[in-house]
Amino acid sequence: MTKKEVKEILLSLKAQKNEILVNNLLGKIDMLDEESMQLILDKLGNDKDAVKKFFQDKLNKQYKDDGKKYPLNDLFTYGVTGNCIHLHLPVDLRNMLEEKGVFATIDTINLNLLDAIDKIKKMKDDGFYRFSDKNTIYMISPILREREQQFLESLNFKTHLYGIKDLNNEQFIKTNPEAKLAINIFGKTKKVGTASISFETISSSEWQDKKVSIINKLAKKGITLKDNSKEK
Repeated sequence: MTKKEVKEILLSLKAQKNEILVNNLLGKIDMLDEESMQLILDKLGNDKDAVKKFFQDKLNKQYKDDGKKYPLNDLFTYGVTGNCIHLHLPVDLRNMLEEKGVFATIDTINLNLLDAIDKIKKMKDDGFYRFSDKNTIYMISPILREREQQFLESLNFKTHLYGIKDLNNEQFIKTNPEAKLAINIFGKTKKVGTASISFETISSSEWQDKKVSIINKLAKKGITLKDNSKEK
């Protein structure tokens, strides 16, 4: 079976209630290389009915979890979709921006992001049932742009930025399911950034060393989890 055939099977299951879930899965399929795709198909016997049942089961399970968000710290919550743990930043940042200024606000967000990732990793390492088959942390937000993307890329996140022109290009949307997901959540009037990182990456000693180094640098600037205040 080809990747196109697999996506057609998934699209045949698309309905209003699971549209975002299907679009997310389509995006994940697009990001799979051919070898990884074939390994999955081999497990399913390269059978169309088996692939369809696999997607049906996955969508049914995801739909039960979709929309539920659980707190991690003062800024971040998480939700579960597909093989991903989605990090959300639902906090209104206007008061923080007025109080701290742009740079300290960004530093505070970054520190809370590292804390949220630590907590997710610990929960997964401890066998938390919601995370048992999840292998990626994923974010999508208008906030994940330019400066923030540079920070994430320095931590080995895979990032992408969708411009307003892209999000208003119907042909582009048709061939980029992740852009469709961005529109479904945020509309077409804002640039939207995405970022993802695997548990394999964040579990490495190299990544953990990077994290500690960043936390120490932020502490020297007065940004800590106990006291996130900073003179503007």
